[in-house]
Amino acid sequence: MQVIRPFIVLLRPKHWLKNGLLFVPILYAHNLFELNLLLQVVWAFMAFCLLSSAIYVVNDLADAERDRRHPTKRQRPIASGQVGRRQAVCLAILLFLGGFSLAILGSNTIFVFLFALSYVLLNLAYSFWLKHHAIIDCFCIAAGFVLRIYAGGAANDGGGITGWLFLTTTAVSLFMAFGKRRGEMIHMTGDNTTRNVLGSYNLHFLNGVIFVCAGLSIVFYSLWAMSNVPAMIYTVPPVIFIVCKYLLIVHGEASCGDPISVVLGDKTLLAAIGIFSVLSVTLLYL
Repeated sequence: MQVIRPFIVLLRPKHWLKNGLLFVPILYAHNLFELNLLLQVVWAFMAFCLLSSAIYVVNDLADAERDRRHPTKRQRPIASGQVGRRQAVCLAILLFLGGFSLAILGSNTIFVFLFALSYVLLNLAYSFWLKHHAIIDCFCIAAGFVLRIYAGGAANDGGGITGWLFLTTTAVSLFMAFGKRRGEMIHMTGDNTTRNVLGSYNLHFLNGVIFVCAGLSIVFYSLWAMSNVPAMIYTVPPVIFIVCKYLLIVHGEASCGDPISVVLGDKTLLAAIGIFSVLSVTLLYL
């Protein structure tokens, strides 16, 4: 187990939760209980889990030298030497092959593969170049979430994708991305950072844009939800609560701003998301 653990850490399985976005289109297209379509989305979900892990491995390979100078990131498997570079390269290749194979074979449409390929190319460009450019870096993160949504829609035979869903996903993704940059910035001390782009940001800008994106997230979600089923208006108050709670956590001095850590680290926020999810499914399918 001690031998396998560094490889599991390298895959960052808790971040597979982000790929849950692939199930949003099938949920809102009222096809959640169509087993054939659901199976296609599950295959696409697994493909994105493998591909996202491959990207994390590539990113850690690229940042290994900088990570070794960081007080916490130096414990990462590659930076600490627990996983060798050759092993990491082989793992990344296997993950890419497995992910693309699932994207091709798990759906009856080529579009899932094309969205998966776009996701990988975008993230490779992000890892080696785009993450060093302020604002562009956060829009790249948002684009990754949008591609997940559209891949889920493609696996669902194109159902569930609307303009309001696109705008909601974009606003929420930017909200979380800029929130993460804020968390990284307030914990930046001296040269102990692996993100050179943080020098291009300032807290006043980040605070402002986070609140703008938070407001847009609520507005776009409200319009999207009500355009789907009028009764979904009752899910708006829980969404407002979730956004406000997330804002409170992100603006705390102890927060790193990472979306997964923020959500999993607060029981109240988890409970609110659970209530929202149950209410949404109930209103959509009853």
